[in-house]
This record gives sequence, C-alpha cells and structure tokens, in this order.
Amino acid sequence: MADCIVPGCGRNATNNLGVRLRKPDTSAIWAPNANVYVCDRHARSGARVMVIYEANESGRIELSVQGAEAPTVRRTAIRH
Repeated sequence: MADCIVPGCGRNATNNLGVRLRKPDTSAIWAPNANVYVCDRHARSGARVMVIYEANESGRIELSVQGAEAPTVRRTAIRH
C-alpha cells in the first residue's frame, strides 16, 4: 500500500490520482494515472489542483505531480 502524497500525512492511501481528457461523448482520448495516491481523509477534504498544459509533438502524455503545502509567497510592489 502507498503513503498519501500530502506532505506529513503518512496514512495508507488507495485513491490513485489521474487526469482524463474527455471527448464530447465522454469517452477518453487519454487518461493516465499519476501513480501517486491520496488517503481517504484527504481525498474527501478538498484540494487545490493546478494544471499546466504544454502541447508538444511527442505523441505521449507526461504527468507530473507534486504534493505541496501552502507556498511561501513574497509580494513586492513595483516602483514607478
């Protein structure tokens, strides 16, 4: 069994995260699993998912997942 991808969680996780590109008839053009897992608690608690879609001509789908806590953000005013 895998560990949950949420940093610091450590629970057993069986929910496999994946992404699917659907056609209008709801069948999938592609639907890779990321081979990362989320525990039941975190699967039901809500999540923020960011998708960056970069088209290429490789004929393959590359799926990268990073479990992250809240990022450190620094905002600096632009001087005029």
